[in-house]
Amino acid sequence: MHAVLQQVFDSYSAELAGKPAEWCQHHPQQDERLWSAQELLEHLVLTCRSTSRVLSKRLERGRPTSERSSPIQWLLQMILLSFGRMPRGAPAPVFARPDQLHWSPMDGADLTEIFRQEINQMDALLDQCRQRFGLQRLATHFLLGPLRADQWRRFHVVHMRHHLGQLRRLKAAVGEPVAEKARPKAAAS
Repeated sequence: MHAVLQQVFDSYSAELAGKPAEWCQHHPQQDERLWSAQELLEHLVLTCRSTSRVLSKRLERGRPTSERSSPIQWLLQMILLSFGRMPRGAPAPVFARPDQLHWSPMDGADLTEIFRQEINQMDALLDQCRQRFGLQRLATHFLLGPLRADQWRRFHVVHMRHHLGQLRRLKAAVGEPVAEKARPKAAAS
């Protein structure tokens, strides 16, 4: 995994360490419209998978995108990629909304492992595209337009950091999971 992705992934791993499946299903303020930790990770997994599909298509076609950025896309690239600003409150695109994968409740360790696998797969495709197409814009992001490999990584880092803040707010709202009390050991006979 590329170092920039690894750094943000490690933050998720730390935030979700030791979280039981029940905790990962809680919604902030018990508001079902606000994502639980599991829904948040599902959204990130769906986003990585979407990027992987776009990159795979480019590799299959054997050429990078020939599209050019529109002035609006260029401006969005500046805001998001150069300044690292992801707008809060913008709805996720339909293809990246939770509850599409029909996951059973998972704990933090399971969610983190699935997330790691998806990032690794996407990152490997980014490396393949970079090796094959060089510094060209590889593929087109649905909102930002055509991006180079480094820009795709930057998008995902900014996006993941945005949701890391959301995960931390969730953690503050829900609190830490209550550890089960240890049972007293029976006296040896």
